[in-house]
Amino acid sequence: MAITTISFLYPGAMGSSLARVLHQRQPHLTLLTSLTGRSQKTIDRATSCGLQNVPLPDLVSRSDLIISILPPSAATTLAKQIVSVLPTVTRVSSDPPIYLDANAISPDTVAAISKIVQEHGIPFIDGGVFGLPATEDGSSIPKLYLSAAPETEDKMKEVAEVLTGGGEGKGLKVPTLEGAGVGGASALKMCFGGINKGLIGLASVAVLAAQAHSPGTAKALMELLAQAKPDLLQGFTKSFPDSVNKAYRWVGEMEEVSAFITASLLPTAPKDGPSPADTYKGLAQVFQRVADSYDASESGREGGEDVTTLLDWAEESKKILDAKKGS
Repeated sequence: MAITTISFLYPGAMGSSLARVLHQRQPHLTLLTSLTGRSQKTIDRATSCGLQNVPLPDLVSRSDLIISILPPSAATTLAKQIVSVLPTVTRVSSDPPIYLDANAISPDTVAAISKIVQEHGIPFIDGGVFGLPATEDGSSIPKLYLSAAPETEDKMKEVAEVLTGGGEGKGLKVPTLEGAGVGGASALKMCFGGINKGLIGLASVAVLAAQAHSPGTAKALMELLAQAKPDLLQGFTKSFPDSVNKAYRWVGEMEEVSAFITASLLPTAPKDGPSPADTYKGLAQVFQRVADSYDASESGREGGEDVTTLLDWAEESKKILDAKKGS
């Protein structure tokens, strides 16, 4: 089956940026999405990236490849929605669409989604996105790692060939994990996200606690980090502003990391006892708190203090680092 029509469900900042790269570098591809009920801002962003907004049945009928890329908590629901629509449409191709789940979910969740789609004859590929959304000029593009069951690896390679355009600079960056099986790419995502976003969560709650104790404590914390860990602090000056509007997505991801740790390291541990996986349940609560604060701040309601604290702390930290460089 030639892959010429690719769908993104649902194109937030990351999905839209990946679509834009394909639209710019491989204009022969047809790129679809379905945004019924979504805001005009979301629709405008998607169409500006080359995505055609069509009804979901039309998308399922026409797609050769469906890429699921949305908040982790919605990944299973979308898979069920796709398989429920499939029997109701007439496919343009005689082959079923390939389903690529590129969400930040645990291998166990991936296995469950894989079972859902494969029971309906749909080939399944596991994926994980690493990096920030692609820049508009394509100078920075995240990597989309893929893995698949042994019987689906040929399709995985075909998908990678299409998405990359067959060479560097011709499409997306798509490394494949041959032999890793379903869940391989997602396990990698859990480990990397657990470190990368986990560090942001740990820093966020420490800064919020410092500020709650006293502004002097929060200021002393940034000064101490500027002396002892300047590179780490420099990272927070960028990651805090970048993360506050994404925190709602990271709640589910931290819960998935917790489930991954439990399944991988603690399968026989008592469920009612303390566990290292609880660390990530706590981080999920941190990101939920930040997400709630961001929503309050954006809507002009009370409760936006946490986001203000994090953004102000990052800005003041940047000033301290700049002054340190100039001294």
